[in-house]
Formats: sequence, C-alpha cells, structure tokens
Amino acid sequence: MDSEELAGRLAADGWDLVEDAADADVAVVNTCGFVEAAKKDSVDALLEANDLKDAAGEGRARTQAVVAVGCMAERYGKELAKELPEADGVLGFDDYADISDRLQTILSGGIHASHTPRDRRKLLPISPAERQA
Repeated sequence: MDSEELAGRLAADGWDLVEDAADADVAVVNTCGFVEAAKKDSVDALLEANDLKDAAGEGRARTQAVVAVGCMAERYGKELAKELPEADGVLGFDDYADISDRLQTILSGGIHASHTPRDRRKLLPISPAERQA
C-alpha cells in the first residue's frame, strides 16, 4: 500500500517511475520494520541500491541517491540513518505528503533530517467507541 501511495504521489508531481532501479535518479526502497527476514531484505535492498550509485560513477547506472521509506524507516528513523549511511535519506510517514520535495532536496545534495520515532498509539482515542447492541 505504501508503495502504491508513494508512486501515485510522485507520478502526480511529474516523476517518471521506472522498472529498473539502475534507470532511476533516486532509488526509493520501501522497507519493512517488523518481520526479521524482511528487515534483512530491506537492508540488502538499500545496499544494492547504493551499489547503483557506484555504478553511476562508472556510467553503468543513473542512480544518484538512495532513500529509505516504509515501516523500518518510520520505526527506527535517526537510528537507521546513523547505522546505514549508504541511505541518503530516511523518510518517515509524516514525510509522505511532501515526498516529491524531500526527494528533490536529497537529489540536489541537501540533507533532510531523519525523524525521531514516536509512539503513535497516543493518536488513538482514550476510550472505546459505543457499539450498538
């Protein structure tokens, strides 16, 4: 669902979505932060995307930046950014509304500070809703 939402937002803002990450200026990796095997796959995907930046320097790819989004980026935020410097940006859910601007900033060499994760359970109502009998 996140991938479709982000793809729709980016396409609406004029970004071209490509099948092959080597053809992308920015590789956006949708991460999972809950299932251990998926966490590993997410880190592997970020590292593979970083390899494309190296390939771009040799003329074999276009990729200039790697950005982590999704549950792992949301759950670990600054910690993920610190532990995985290969990612040029780690964007949380609150960044989705401005995803195009965030990617433009990162692509142009700017830095977008990773968020500090917070307990989103505080957004839930304090008491349960009344149910009809």
